Amino acid sequence: MDRALSVAALLDPTHQVVPFHGRESELHALTLWRDSPAPQASLLLHAPAGAGKTRLLQHFGEQWDEQAGGRLLLIDDADRLTWNDIFLQLQETLRHGPARTRVLLASRTTGWWWSSTRQRIADFDHEVGDLALAPTVEDRAESFRLACRHFAQQLNVTAPDEPPPNIARETVLDLHMAALTAVHGDPCDVNRTQLVRQLLKRDDGPAQGRIAEDYLAVASPDTPDPDLLARAAQRWPHLHAKLDELVDADPAIALGLAQDSLRIAAEIGSPRTVDHLARQVFRDERFATEPVPATLTKRLVSRAHDTLERAEMYGMLSARSALCGLREEAVDASQQEVEYYRELVRQDGENRPLLADALEDLGLRLLAVHRTAEVLEVSEEAIRLWHEIALDDPETTPHLAAALEQVSYRYQALGMPQESMDAISRATLMYQELAKMHPALFRVDFARVAATVARRFHAQGENSQAADSMQLSIANWRVLAKEDPRYEPELARNLAEAGTMLVELRRAEAASETLKESVDVFRRLAVVNPQTFRAELADALMRHSQALRELAADPDAKLTAQEAVMLWRETGDQKGLGTALLNVVRVAFDFDAELVAAREAVEVYRELAAENAVWHQVDLAIALATLTEQHLIQDQIDEALKTTDEVFGIVRRLTSQLVDFFGAKLAVALQPMATALSEMEYHDLALEASELMLDIWRALKDKTPSATGAYIGAVQQHACKLRGAQRHEEARDVAHTAVVLWHMTGKDLERERGYADSLTVYGRLCAETKHELDRALQLTHQAVRIMRESGDAVKLEFALETVEAIIDAFDDRLEAEKAEKALSWS
Repeated sequence: MDRALSVAALLDPTHQVVPFHGRESELHALTLWRDSPAPQASLLLHAPAGAGKTRLLQHFGEQWDEQAGGRLLLIDDADRLTWNDIFLQLQETLRHGPARTRVLLASRTTGWWWSSTRQRIADFDHEVGDLALAPTVEDRAESFRLACRHFAQQLNVTAPDEPPPNIARETVLDLHMAALTAVHGDPCDVNRTQLVRQLLKRDDGPAQGRIAEDYLAVASPDTPDPDLLARAAQRWPHLHAKLDELVDADPAIALGLAQDSLRIAAEIGSPRTVDHLARQVFRDERFATEPVPATLTKRLVSRAHDTLERAEMYGMLSARSALCGLREEAVDASQQEVEYYRELVRQDGENRPLLADALEDLGLRLLAVHRTAEVLEVSEEAIRLWHEIALDDPETTPHLAAALEQVSYRYQALGMPQESMDAISRATLMYQELAKMHPALFRVDFARVAATVARRFHAQGENSQAADSMQLSIANWRVLAKEDPRYEPELARNLAEAGTMLVELRRAEAASETLKESVDVFRRLAVVNPQTFRAELADALMRHSQALRELAADPDAKLTAQEAVMLWRETGDQKGLGTALLNVVRVAFDFDAELVAAREAVEVYRELAAENAVWHQVDLAIALATLTEQHLIQDQIDEALKTTDEVFGIVRRLTSQLVDFFGAKLAVALQPMATALSEMEYHDLALEASELMLDIWRALKDKTPSATGAYIGAVQQHACKLRGAQRHEEARDVAHTAVVLWHMTGKDLERERGYADSLTVYGRLCAETKHELDRALQLTHQAVRIMRESGDAVKLEFALETVEAIIDAFDDRLEAEKAEKALSWS
């Protein structure tokens, strides 16, 4: 074909006119990477334009064996893509195909775009690295001869017999351009510009890639393609001025540039170009999560005139870096900001509030890169600084209270619940005093932190204090809403949260009353502004239906839940609809309605997961687990086994970050499915589900100590599943592990119902296996005592039944011993 014989087509790496050759060392490195033990790994292959990256990617992909190596994802020209483009390809690995995954990317450059991408890819549990590709092959003479021979075959001429020319900063493409020039009969021992000119004279086909950039560089058209110009300017310095002129003439052109072209302009443009780009990019939220704003800010920092301006610019650089995944760079910028504010404080102590704010920001940046010790150090320094400032100027006490509130969240994130509670309690007391003195200014803050304290008490099992704190918060929100109707939405939201807490505290009647009030307020608000409040009304109705369900299976629960579904349909919020449908399954007490709702929920979440697997894959797994339970209840075994297998496949693919974010709600949702499988005597599947739950809680407890109780509960449930599978001795040993884990928590176990429950389960299994019955009886008596004091009638009855079972086991053992003696006498 004529087009295939054009110069650009002959040099196009995708056509492979010159077959792949050489690159033995790089192929060896790629093979080691392929065979590394990491389940998921990504590698960036980077080299200048024309070095042969595309050819190497194609060759490596052609040699790939999916059976042996797993999935291979090739992403060429990765530096031209936005993070969202790469993300969409990566998220496919969460859906289907082999679990073992390799992602090979190629780009011309590294820099901040790659640092941002590298840190984000690591969130997928990938081991991430990079490999620099040499610009040209080792045996360049052989490569030149090979290129001459194949070009000559294409052009039906005799191949020249001459050595390769010397080209400054040579790449594989340069060598092939020289070979094609020689095949045409033109002199090839010339500089790159002359090579390009000679080839351009002979080319009559469309050009793309690096050859098109080179053509532009030597032809210098009056109206060049902006993207080609930027890419060419990176290698042809004389084009820098042309790029600056283009942006200066029309700064809005920046908004239409490709990702890599805009980044190049930001990196190599003149200060005036940087100003133009900054004005366009900073105010366009499309660029917020890309590295270009951070790159521009980095260049602007160097032009700051004084210490204060530099400090402020580094603060902006830190924020913009954090937004685009440059977490390590954000820390560096924030540290620079802090140092400049320290210098300002040395000049004038009035600058201490600026330093304290900067330290708080630094703590947040350090938290993102898991530098725990430094997070605590800078956060506590900020608290000390605000304390000093407040002593000198009591008017700054609100800042100290706010800093304590923030540091409490840091402690919570670092798994330090007691320190977190201490900090938030101090903040609450301060806001309480401030609210007494200036209610108009600080009652809102006091109401807000009182609700936070209630949640912390609830998480620690301090239910009485949790209820008191929440009531205090609600009382203040009532006052605020009465004085100013603008606070009615906050009152309704806090009523909804308080009602949910009361449901969890098993105070169903109080929960129902509280949630009904929340629903009434949201109904009134939704009449006035349906777009804003219809979704919150639907959420309050869902919560209310759960409270009604606790009230002796109140029939209104189903109707309330179905109203919530109707409202979510009206909002068009598919995630809210899916949640409401699953709520119907929980509260309806109607097998047919539950199955229909579960099926629709699966379809809703399947569509959402198809759009974004990262955010919705866990939701899909939860909906499938719920549907599995419904299939089992209605004896639809084939469907149940199919959905069970799909649940297991999704859960095994989840990255550690998704487990961190969503693992708790997923593990809770898997429990009913595992129980239903066990009751239907699908014990292998029940145990598999139980082991997945154990893995989730084990991962969470290592990062969030508050999950320790749930992990122990999962161990105990696993023992119950083993018992159901008639693996009694193994079950007993696992139940004993749960008891030991309780002793390792350091809690006052005489007040722990969960501990008493573990003792009861262990005692029951000891009775069934006739194991250490004296010790089992002692432990179960302890469980009875704890249950009596806690007032849990159901668990108390189970503990008393276990005591009887152990006594019966004693009798059975005595009878067995008598029989054994009689047999020996006979």
